Amino acid sequence: MTVTRQLVSHIKQTNYDNIKENAVYETKRSLLNWLGVAIGAANHESMDKVLSVSRMLGSTPQSTILGRKEKTDMLFAALLNGMSSHIFDFDDTLLETVLHPSAPVFPAVLAYAEHQKKTGKEVLESFIVGNEVQARLARAVYPSHYWRGWHITGSVGGIGAAVAISKLLDLDEEKTAYAIGIAATDPTGLREMFGTMTKPYHPGKAAMNGMLAALIAGEGFTSSTRALEAERGFVQVLSEENKLDLLTDHWGHAWEIEKNSYKPFASGIVTHPAIDGIIKIQNEHHLQVNEVQSIHITGHPLVKELTGKTEISTGLEGKFSVFHCVAAGFINLKAGVHEFSDEFVHDQKVKDLRSKITLTIDENMKEDQAVVQVTLKDGRTFSHFVEHAIGSMDVPMTDQQLKDKFIDVTGNVISLESKRTLIDLVYRFEEIADLDEFFEICRPAEAASHIK
Repeated sequence: MTVTRQLVSHIKQTNYDNIKENAVYETKRSLLNWLGVAIGAANHESMDKVLSVSRMLGSTPQSTILGRKEKTDMLFAALLNGMSSHIFDFDDTLLETVLHPSAPVFPAVLAYAEHQKKTGKEVLESFIVGNEVQARLARAVYPSHYWRGWHITGSVGGIGAAVAISKLLDLDEEKTAYAIGIAATDPTGLREMFGTMTKPYHPGKAAMNGMLAALIAGEGFTSSTRALEAERGFVQVLSEENKLDLLTDHWGHAWEIEKNSYKPFASGIVTHPAIDGIIKIQNEHHLQVNEVQSIHITGHPLVKELTGKTEISTGLEGKFSVFHCVAAGFINLKAGVHEFSDEFVHDQKVKDLRSKITLTIDENMKEDQAVVQVTLKDGRTFSHFVEHAIGSMDVPMTDQQLKDKFIDVTGNVISLESKRTLIDLVYRFEEIADLDEFFEICRPAEAASHIK
């Protein structure tokens, strides 16, 4: 049996009842985190631009755009909700491959589930299986795939979304293999786009691609059934790795979603140790900007590779500048949505502090480690070593911290009552037989007709 066929067999044999309880629990945490950042960014200008195109094309209102009054067809809903969930760069991360697992899969699953009247339990099951495939595939092609310039969330995310929708459609093994093949031929995302509207477009387009792949596979549209392992298939073409065993070995012993981590800061994950470090220094010493001579960061090589921007002009670019991130942490003791606004990026005090921050790479450092040292004009120095940044697997965000983040990041898009109701619904999601109330509450108050 080929690797893709083995994988499909595992997909078909997996159901909610044979998934570990902890995997379901972590999926609910993932859903809450993802839902918050998607709703919070619903009114970003990039969303308006894509919605205008959906109207131009006469999109049929089938599925909810989270945090907005509009509905679109399922494909555009997957695209838009995937985009919004990644706009703040505040979504979840599997640190082993820097894959953002929720952004390409939940948008496809929820858009289809709403229109086709699926249950909460079916949503959780399909997400867990879709994520398992995309996360294993990410491990199979990492790191060379990423270093080549692929945005791994977009490139493997479409396959994860295709698998998830195949579960919801209850496709047979042949058609599930076709869905994987169709999605595999359509990878999305170049790292060149980081810092632009196109980066969050990647997981949205992956969600859209994956849904389309499963839908047309369901109609009998064919593809290779060796799409992942073939000589000219996904793994061999898009990486130098040959770790195909990771796709199927020990399936069901543990679930990749159990490794998920959540961002306390709205920036690239590799900036988090440095932000954590500067906030700890500030919490202890309460330093003033005018006292600072210099700030020096020592970090993992990916810090420079992914977030080494020194010249930034927009809030989006600020997310990929460790210098801006540390300046924000020093001044505001946080790095949330406001700290990556265009206004904050151009604040003269912030710009002046950014210019005093330098970076050194240490090949021996881990991705969630950093050393931050502040030198004052009077010669005093303060240093902090972050062994594991907050939000990592070793220092995970608690349920309460995730709930607080959800309430904060959703801003004034939905009411406080709606926020509290959604939190409750997410933590008992498997009990929901009719998702209509859930989607109604995800819309702004003036668009929602009722809250039960």
